[in-house]
Amino acid sequence: MDIPFHIPFDLATYIACAAIVGGAYVIFGITAFGAAMFTVPALSYFFPLSFVLPMCVLLDVSAALALGSRFSKNADRGELKWMAPCSLVGAVAGVTALVTLPQQATIAAFGLFLFCYGLYSLFAGAPQIGIARHPWAVISGFCGGAAGTLFGVGAPPYAIYLSRRLPDKAVLRATLSNMVLLSTSIRALVFFAGGLMIADRVIGAVLLLPFALGGIWAGHHIQLSASRETLLKVIGVLLLLIGGSLILRVMR
Repeated sequence: MDIPFHIPFDLATYIACAAIVGGAYVIFGITAFGAAMFTVPALSYFFPLSFVLPMCVLLDVSAALALGSRFSKNADRGELKWMAPCSLVGAVAGVTALVTLPQQATIAAFGLFLFCYGLYSLFAGAPQIGIARHPWAVISGFCGGAAGTLFGVGAPPYAIYLSRRLPDKAVLRATLSNMVLLSTSIRALVFFAGGLMIADRVIGAVLLLPFALGGIWAGHHIQLSASRETLLKVIGVLLLLIGGSLILRVMR
């Protein structure tokens, strides 16, 4: 009987992929987002994107679930109550926009915004706390949901908004991880509906998951000794890098 799937892992490739995933999820453990920015392009050197994207979404869902379930008691339910439904609406709008908007121009505009905001956040100091929940929770939730389905990058709008709402870094990180879980779960469902979530992607994610969890553990312990200002600087660097990567995607 033929086996309907295979995993293209030889030992050397597996070790390289494990190192990439472990390092990327150290960042995730610190900030609660950003791992896919490193895993997707790096793993694409070894596998086609049709393999990498679903596998990385599964890793992100598992990582967000692990982080969120452990620290969900710290999440701000008031923010989630407004952001989560708007994120779902945004995800639907993002799928619709895929066939109507000029994709390259849209990616470039979003990337430029994130790049500029990342620069601003790095040099302007800690953002002021206290912006209004309404309408910004609605806007950030919608934009994050739409960006997740349009570009595969949904967390930056959530991070920008929550960093200006939540003064406690534990609450910020826990709330952000819950929104990332929602965003990545939506993408996983889209891949599943599209027939991309087949067995070899799932097994690849299972084989790499221990290294992702190890990276989260290390990142969590690093952020325990970091101040909120340091966490926000790391988020600013991530926004800068994500914006730059989207701009480069358009230029290639």
